[in-house]
Amino acid sequence: MAYTQKDLEILEKQLGRKPRNLVDIIKRCKDESPQVVVTAPILDKGDSVGIFPTTLWLTCPELNYRIGKLESKGLVQEVQNKILGNKKLSKRLEEAHQDYANYRLDLVDEVRLKDLKENNPGQYKVLKESGVGGILEFEGIKCLHTHFAHYLVDRKNPVGEIVAELLEEEYGEVEPEECCMKESFEEE
Repeated sequence: MAYTQKDLEILEKQLGRKPRNLVDIIKRCKDESPQVVVTAPILDKGDSVGIFPTTLWLTCPELNYRIGKLESKGLVQEVQNKILGNKKLSKRLEEAHQDYANYRLDLVDEVRLKDLKENNPGQYKVLKESGVGGILEFEGIKCLHTHFAHYLVDRKNPVGEIVAELLEEEYGEVEPEECCMKESFEEE
């Protein structure tokens, strides 16, 4: 696992809580602060198992803030309409959802998958068939943050690409690698 104790401290400040199910930090800001993390898709709850379908989390506070501002303007629906109105973008979104689901499945070993399929078929279905952010209807969009996190890791996500364009329109040229506000996480 490619993270340090300092990374965990920064993540706790970024998230406002200790990170759960952390697998890796897959993308970092220019200052090396965590920007996108990978979380394990299965959450053990002692006597039960929970599915954690959002595998890629955007942790950068500046990008989260900016994308939150876009969402507050109703742009989730606007982006969804743009995607659904364009066959090429719709196909790319479907492929992005499938790639995301496959990436999530690759994080779970075969024995665990088999056990889940046999003992928790509903949860297995969510794990295997849901896309970005755990969505089951691939034409839908739940959250711009999750799509942008996916886009930062794999530039194929069309929603994330549109979010990048919207961020540039709203804030000028955005360099995701330079977005993190590490200064706010320095010793207080």
